[in-house]
Amino acid sequence: MERNPRLIAGLLAAEICTMGGFAPFASLLVELSRRWHLNPAQAGWIGSAYLIGYAVSVPALVGMTDRIDSRVVYAAGCAAGLAAGFGFAWLASGFWSAFALRALAGASLAGTYIPGLRILTERLASEARIRSVPYYTSMFGVGASLSFWMSGWVAARYGWQGAFLVSGAGAGAAALLMAGASAGIGVAPGLRARAGARHPLDFRPVFSNREALAYALAYAGHSWEMFGFRAWLPAYLLFASGGMRSAVAGTAITNWATVITMTSVPASILGAELAIRGSRPRLIRTAAISSVVMGLAAALFGAFSFTVAVVTLFGWAFAISADSGALTAGTVAVARPGEQGATLAVYSLVGFVSGAIGPLAAGAALHFGTGMGMAGGWRFALPAVAAGSLLSAAAMSFQDPASGRSATQTAGSGQPGAQ
Repeated sequence: MERNPRLIAGLLAAEICTMGGFAPFASLLVELSRRWHLNPAQAGWIGSAYLIGYAVSVPALVGMTDRIDSRVVYAAGCAAGLAAGFGFAWLASGFWSAFALRALAGASLAGTYIPGLRILTERLASEARIRSVPYYTSMFGVGASLSFWMSGWVAARYGWQGAFLVSGAGAGAAALLMAGASAGIGVAPGLRARAGARHPLDFRPVFSNREALAYALAYAGHSWEMFGFRAWLPAYLLFASGGMRSAVAGTAITNWATVITMTSVPASILGAELAIRGSRPRLIRTAAISSVVMGLAAALFGAFSFTVAVVTLFGWAFAISADSGALTAGTVAVARPGEQGATLAVYSLVGFVSGAIGPLAAGAALHFGTGMGMAGGWRFALPAVAAGSLLSAAAMSFQDPASGRSATQTAGSGQPGAQ
């Protein structure tokens, strides 16, 4: 049960592939809005459908990982992702069909993201288990960034349908990578046995774990901001570049979106490593406050020029992701024996329900403001996105600063339940 390069590399690569369905709609939002005559609020609902599908599905799918092999859940999630990608390319023709298929894509993520984390952490030694978490969570950002790039590159050559077909193919590839990476590697003894007395959908014990609930609330604020930011990033870049009158965003915009969101990788890993050496609550609170400041700066100054917009967006993206790895690692660390799947299910549900509101809040602000083509609309929308980090900072303000250190020390004790 020591470090296993095949397991780690395979699961990280698989996660990147599952994220292929993350950004096609956001990357092609302007084109599809015009094609289907969508207003900003409708586009925001479709952007949120991905997260709504995740939130609806995650309690059952992640809760089941306390009872059945996480690889079974993961394979089902990949099958849903394949159907969602191919279905959107072949069947989507307006608001309702796009909403339903994006919700199915979100359900796919629910079946792969946290179940994939469980496949990884259940098969590693205690110290490697905690240290692997920020690397796994940072692949969410890598996959999201590559999804932006892939969507723009493929759409420019093969049309918008091609971008969704490739996302579906990525889900199929993830299933194969997961199966190969985990083959022949068993689960650490005792991790599942302790969950046997609790129904996999009984989450009541989690709500008595105050530390876990604090991390869940902080994750709610983080997700509101992160998903709102990423859902509207290409559209804002298009506005800032003066290209809003163009029918297609083009590869230049999606390339910038790719590079900006890629900052989540070093930000997440650096934040998690700093948290291990100090206090997780303090690190998360500092990152959240910094994120609010950068979001307000983007709202106030980003419309001055494309260069200013890009610079502020880089800073904002880094601040958003600086607490990502620390949030998930902290949740894994404070989960009690036999409740890991349930704790992560509640964490994900609370986070992604809030994450679904982020794109919707920005879309509503644009709709009731001056629209996507005017600076005034974005000066309402971007603060609405940044507001999520206020919740994160508040949630961590009630945590004992020493709790991050104690959780880390417990993680190295060798007791599976401490993870």
